[in-house]
Amino acid sequence: MHKTTSVACLALAALTSCPHQKPISRDELQSKLRSAASVAAEASTFLTYVRQQRATDQYASGHIQYLSSELDRTAKELHQALPTQGAGPQFAEGVNDVDALAAELSKLQSRIENPDELAPEQDQVAAIDKRLQQVISSL
Repeated sequence: MHKTTSVACLALAALTSCPHQKPISRDELQSKLRSAASVAAEASTFLTYVRQQRATDQYASGHIQYLSSELDRTAKELHQALPTQGAGPQFAEGVNDVDALAAELSKLQSRIENPDELAPEQDQVAAIDKRLQQVISSL
C-alpha cells in the first residue's frame, strides 16, 4: 500500500511541477513535425539558391533569420508539450531533430555570406529533413 501511494504521489508531483506542459496528440505532433520538415525543405532549397549566388547577402541573411524564427515557434511549442501515451519515442526523436535543425539554422546565420562553404550545412539540413519525415511516417 505504501509503495502504491508513493508512486501516485510521484506521478502527481511530476504532473503539477510542469504547469506549462500540456499533452500533445499524435495529430498535433505530426502537424508540428511537418511544419519543421517544411522549414528544413525550404532551407535546403534556399541554400541551393544561395550557393548559386542568386541571392544578395542581405536577403539570404534575412530569409534564414525568418526560417529560424518560424522554427523557434514550433520548437517552443514542442518543448512545452508532453507526448501522449505510446508516442514518447517519436516525440523525443522529433524534438531532437527540431533542435538539431534550429542549431543548423543558427550556424547558417553566421555563415550565409560564404556561399562556397555551405555544402556541409545543406547536407545536414537535408539529413534532418529526412529524419523528420521518418518520424512523421512512424506516427
